[in-house]
Amino acid sequence: MNDLNIHFEFYRGGSARGNWNWTSLMGPDKKKMLQHFPVSEFIPGIRGVDIEILWRKFYQLYEVLKKPSHTEEEISKFEEDVKNWVRTFCRPTIGQMNSATSIPGLYRKEDVTPYMHMLTMHVPYCMRQLKEKGLSLRLFSTSSIEKKNHNQVKLFFRGTTMGGGKKKLPVVYDILVFENRQIFYLINNIPNEITYKNITI
Repeated sequence: MNDLNIHFEFYRGGSARGNWNWTSLMGPDKKKMLQHFPVSEFIPGIRGVDIEILWRKFYQLYEVLKKPSHTEEEISKFEEDVKNWVRTFCRPTIGQMNSATSIPGLYRKEDVTPYMHMLTMHVPYCMRQLKEKGLSLRLFSTSSIEKKNHNQVKLFFRGTTMGGGKKKLPVVYDILVFENRQIFYLINNIPNEITYKNITI
C-alpha cells in the first residue's frame, strides 16, 4: 500500500469485543487499488491472477464510462464487456475441485450486487439515451443519492430500528412514511421543530 501511496491500516475498534476495523478508501485511492494493487501476490495461484485481471478490467470499464462522448460501437462493446465481466466475476470452479486441472472460481453468484445489475442491464441503455442528447454519464454524480442512503441508514438502522426493530412492518415502510411526512411539512410550510418560548405574565 505504501508503494501505491495509499494510507491503509487495520486497527482495533472501540467496542468491548475489540473487533478489527480498517481504513475506508476514498475515490482516488480506490482507483489506484483497481489499477495497481498486486492481488496475485496475496492470493496464490491462477485464482489470484484471475482476480487481479478481473479488477483491472473493471477499471477499464470505469474509464469508458468517464469518456465525454461515446459512439454506438463503443456502447455496444461496453455492454458486451460488462456482461462478460459479471459472468467472470461469478465464474464457478471448473473441473474437479482441488485437482491439478481445475480452474478455481472467483466469487459467488450471491456476491453480485444491485450496482452490478444496474451496470449491465441499465447503464448501456442510459448511455444510448444520453448520446442522443449529446450528453454522457460523466456529467452526472450519484453523490447525493449515496448521501441520502447514508442518512437513511444512520437514521433508521443505528437509531430507531436497530436490528430490524420491534415492528412487523419493514424498515422501508418507516423510511417512506418519514420522507412523506417531511415532504408534507415542506409543501405546507409547517415547521418540523417546536420552539419553546417562556411567556411571563
